[in-house]
Amino acid sequence: KGHTDWINAISLSQNDRVLASASGTRVHLWNLDTNLQVGPLIQHENEVRCAALSADGKLLVTGCEDENAYTW
Repeated sequence: KGHTDWINAISLSQNDRVLASASGTRVHLWNLDTNLQVGPLIQHENEVRCAALSADGKLLVTGCEDENAYTW
């Protein structure tokens, strides 16, 4: 299941295989080869404002309304 509200941020890995999408306090990771969600849903305490995936799609950095950056 995908987002139920506006999407605030998206990031595509450089190899075009992983997409991160953020809405509210949640981040979903998608495998674009299968169009399926991968890994656990990432839940933040505050609204996610931005997201960036590493080139290989293995690391994700998110910036939140609490003015902190998080690495996953």
